[in-house]
Amino acid sequence: MLRPPPWDKGAEADSGSSFGTWLRRQREAREVSLREVADRTKISMRYLQAMEDDRFEVLPAPVFAKGFLREYARYVGLSPDDVVNHYLSVQQPQANAEGVISRRDRRTLASWPHWLTLAIAIALLLGLAALLALLSDRWRQHRAGAAEARPPIVAPLPTPVPPAPPVPAAPPSAPLEVTVDFNQECWVEAVVDGGSRRAEMREQGESMQIEARQSVVFAKLGNAAAVDIQVNGYPFPLGKKPGEVVRDLKIDLDTVRALKAKKEGR
Repeated sequence: MLRPPPWDKGAEADSGSSFGTWLRRQREAREVSLREVADRTKISMRYLQAMEDDRFEVLPAPVFAKGFLREYARYVGLSPDDVVNHYLSVQQPQANAEGVISRRDRRTLASWPHWLTLAIAIALLLGLAALLALLSDRWRQHRAGAAEARPPIVAPLPTPVPPAPPVPAAPPSAPLEVTVDFNQECWVEAVVDGGSRRAEMREQGESMQIEARQSVVFAKLGNAAAVDIQVNGYPFPLGKKPGEVVRDLKIDLDTVRALKAKKEGR
């Protein structure tokens, strides 16, 4: 049975509901539609519906659950930290139950007699050896028959091969290319050419490539120390203070010209 979180004094009547049901009722109580949450947070409707249905296994990875719940809570008007803590308190009993079942299975296997386990292993090895011997014998017979039926091979005269023409370098696919490398977990929101928007959680070791014709605006970088940015191959300086949130960082064609001039020492 799901207990209401300590900060939600009005949830006593819903103490038998699930975590997802509690989320949905909090949103409906504030008269916020699920479509509105999706449009403003840029989280897929499929993932939002899965969270309210307690189907967190649908999310791309467990780490996304906390990031999505924080964005959901901010927009609906709940405390992000409290919502995440409530989610973790609900998930912990399930993990403990799965651990109990796993230990019970291990005890069942350990109760088998050692001679029975050894006999099964020997039988498997003998069967595998017999199968390999049979396959090897058939392969040798097949090769012997193919060698007898193969006609003599006459080597063709060598034909001169003209040198291949040089391959021209491929032009850049877009005037503006931004590469972001992540050395820690970081939430990213980027707007390309004032239109399409990307919002996602990135992990350590991942990279993000963005191509644009005019500009890329990072509406939010959750941790400035977690990213290294390159613009058309030029390093882009960014103050790296751990935990600092960067907002409305604009990179455009003027940025490319300034970085190029700096590298050439103008």
